[in-house]
Amino acid sequence: MGDAEKKLKLVFAGGGTGGHLFPAIALAEEFRRKDPGVEVAFVGGKGGLEEKVVPKYGYPIRVFNVEGIKRRRGLERIRAIAKAVKSTIEALQYLRSMRPDGVIGSGSYSSAPVVTAARLLGIKTAILEQNALPGLTNRLLGRFVDRVYISFEESRRFFPGGRTILSGNPVRREIIRKIEDGRVAEKFTILVFGGSQGATAINAAFLDAIEFLTEIWSGLRVMHQTGSEGYEMVCAAYRRKNLKVEVFKFIEDMGAAYSSADLVVCRAGATSLAEITAAGLPAILIPYPFASDDHQTVNARCLEKAGAAVMIKQDKLTGAALAESVRRLYENRQALRLMRDKSKAMGRPRAAQEIAENFSGTLHKR
Repeated sequence: MGDAEKKLKLVFAGGGTGGHLFPAIALAEEFRRKDPGVEVAFVGGKGGLEEKVVPKYGYPIRVFNVEGIKRRRGLERIRAIAKAVKSTIEALQYLRSMRPDGVIGSGSYSSAPVVTAARLLGIKTAILEQNALPGLTNRLLGRFVDRVYISFEESRRFFPGGRTILSGNPVRREIIRKIEDGRVAEKFTILVFGGSQGATAINAAFLDAIEFLTEIWSGLRVMHQTGSEGYEMVCAAYRRKNLKVEVFKFIEDMGAAYSSADLVVCRAGATSLAEITAAGLPAILIPYPFASDDHQTVNARCLEKAGAAVMIKQDKLTGAALAESVRRLYENRQALRLMRDKSKAMGRPRAAQEIAENFSGTLHKR
């Protein structure tokens, strides 16, 4: 088979959380949209979110038994290092058998063995950095990969200048399509969700905030994603208050939810922020305080500094404080429009296309 007929093969490595996994899936979908014949495979960590999610998108996945080293001490650290070495050896064998054209790491410790093995084998490599403050894995991998695709200008200083590109964070195409369909709600609509981590504090704060929003409540529509654990409690609270609210354990169609919203109340995970800014939505951000290196606070601060969001740190989060921010944006539509414009200016809905085009060009360079 000649080079012109050779199928492109790509491996995506990483996962653990949706913030690392879904941008990789969005990028894989873009490569497939450009070339339906491309072969895509995923590699992740045993027990990670990717084991359940990736097969639903029709991609094969290989998992390695690897764990983080950063916070380990003593024997636990030695064990974690041994697993990393073993996983790297297994990754070398896997890549030799698959012979991909490129390997793209999407963050988390599970990406390190595969990206390192690819580098040792002379395979073209790239990493996706979703956050304003990069994690340890990507800081290390960024020293030798061929391309680093960043989502925030603030993270550029951690990586080599000549190989680092501000691309934005890939957003799944089905979400972009719904966002582009335009707004469909009549009432001022607030979308509330806590992400995959830390929904409890946001659920409680928003329920408390209602007490301070009685004067404007008739003009509001609320869509509230609670997570599985908080669903029954939140539903019961709304029933006691005799309030009509659209409550979900999990919103399957986030694109439709974004297209209906005027304001978002959520955490400051990278995927959520990429989706919010792609939609040009104002946001009240409550960073998850236990995120690694407190990177969500750094993310939220970037949007707040740009005028695209308001940040409330969790130690300052009360029903009164949240209600004050909601009321201010509800009553001051000029401020809301300005925040929407600033959010849209930060959005990069074409991130997946730009990365796919750039990395395709990198693959053809010798």
